[in-house]
Amino acid sequence: MNILIVGNGFDLSHWLPTKYDHLMDVMSAIEKSKSDLMSFDELFSECREDRFIGKTKEYYLTDNIVIESEQLSHIRILLKENCWYQYFKNHVQEIRTWIDFEQKIESVLKLATKKVIEIESLENNEAIHIYLNGNNTSKALINAKDLKKLNFFEFSCKENMSIVRSRHLISGKPLQTSTDVFLNINKKFCYGGEVENGFDPSTFLDFLNNQLESFIVIFDLYLDLIIFQLAPAGTFDIKSKDWIEPDKIFSFNYTNTYQRIYDSIIVDYLHGSHGEFQNIVLGVSDLEDDNLKKLKAFGFTKYHQKLFKDTDYLFLDEFKNKIFNQREKILDATNRKKGEIRNAHLKIIETEILGLNKNNNLDLNFYIWGHSLDVSDKDYIIDLFSLNDDMDRNVRVTVYYFDKNAKFALLNNLLAILGKNKVEQWMKNKWLVFEPNPEVQFISQGNSGVNQAS
Repeated sequence: MNILIVGNGFDLSHWLPTKYDHLMDVMSAIEKSKSDLMSFDELFSECREDRFIGKTKEYYLTDNIVIESEQLSHIRILLKENCWYQYFKNHVQEIRTWIDFEQKIESVLKLATKKVIEIESLENNEAIHIYLNGNNTSKALINAKDLKKLNFFEFSCKENMSIVRSRHLISGKPLQTSTDVFLNINKKFCYGGEVENGFDPSTFLDFLNNQLESFIVIFDLYLDLIIFQLAPAGTFDIKSKDWIEPDKIFSFNYTNTYQRIYDSIIVDYLHGSHGEFQNIVLGVSDLEDDNLKKLKAFGFTKYHQKLFKDTDYLFLDEFKNKIFNQREKILDATNRKKGEIRNAHLKIIETEILGLNKNNNLDLNFYIWGHSLDVSDKDYIIDLFSLNDDMDRNVRVTVYYFDKNAKFALLNNLLAILGKNKVEQWMKNKWLVFEPNPEVQFISQGNSGVNQAS
C-alpha cells in the first residue's frame, strides 16, 4: 500500500500561496485598502514574494479571484477586532512560518500565565496599581515589553483614578496621592467585572482562546475565497522515477489540493480542513508549563482541538492494531506451546506460530512531501517509525526534500525526535531514504509545451 503524507510544502510545490507570510500579506492589503472590490493583484500587492506570486499567476486562473464589498467589510471587521491578528501583524518580521506562529502563541500563553500568577498574589488594589504604574519608591513591577505584549490582548486599560504615591513608614497613612490617568487591570477579566474582586485567569484565557478561534475564521476565509478558487490554467503532472500514485493520503494541510488537481482519493485531514464545516486545528503541541496545565489551558493545544473538532486524528491506527492483535495471537500460541506435551499438538502450534510470523508484514510505502518533521508533530512521527520496532514489517519511508538545506533540517528534526540509534537503524537498513522533491510539470491549456513547475 502506498501512502502519501503531505504538509504545506506540497501546496507550495504547486505554487499555491499557503505560507503564513502569504496570509498576513493579503490581510494587510485588505486592511489598508479603501476599495470595495479587490482583484488577485490587489490582494497580493503587499506580498514579499513577487516571483512566487508570478508563478501562481502563470499556473492558475487568477482573473477569477475577486473579493467583493460585503466580504471585504466582514474581513476588515474581523481583523480590527482580532487581538491575535494585531499581535502577529506587529511581529511580522519575527514570524515567517507556521512553526514560528505556534511558538509565538506559546510565548504569549507562558507570559500571560506568569503575570496572572503574579497579580493573583497581590493583596489589594493599591498593590496592583504599584505593579502596573510604580510609585515614588518603586518602578512598575511589570516591565514595559511584557506589558506591551499583553496589552495586545486588552490585559490592562487606562482609567482616571487616585493612587497612593507614598505612605508613612510607621503609621502607613498616605503621605502623597495622585489623581490622573493610570493603568489598571481590565475589569472584564475580573470576578464579577470588578477589579476589587480579583483577576479571573479562566476568563482571560477563555478570551484568548475565543480570539484564536476568530483568527482561524480569518484563515478559513483566506483559504475559501482565494486558495480554493484558484483553478489550474492547465494540467499538472508529477514526474519522478520512483513516483507511485498513492492509495491514501494523510494530510497535515487544510486544503484538498491533491484531490482538486490530480484525482479523487481517500484523504484523512489530521489537522482538519477548511470550508463550510471547517474544523481547522491551529495551536500549540502541548502545555509545557505546569501553571498552564493547572489553569486547564488545553483549548490551545492541537490534541484538544482535534478531539473537540472531530478531525481525522486517528493516524495509522489500523496498522498499529494489526501489530497488536498479531502480537497477542503469537503470545497466546507461545503460552499454549509451553503447556503442551503432545508431539502432534506441538507441531500444530509451531506451524501456527510460524504462519503468524510470516503474516507480520504490513507492506507499506510512505512518501512524505512538504512536511517539516518538526517536533510539533512528534507523536505522528514516533507512531510512523514504530511500525518496524521489533521486526522488519516491510515498512519503508521516503522523505522528499526541497534542497540540501531542507534535507539537513529534516534529518536534524528526526534525530531530535527519534534519537540517533533509531534513525541510523532505519537508514542503514534502507527503510528510510531521502530524495529530492518529485518534479511537478505544468502543461498549459492549448499549449503542448511543458513547463517545470517545481
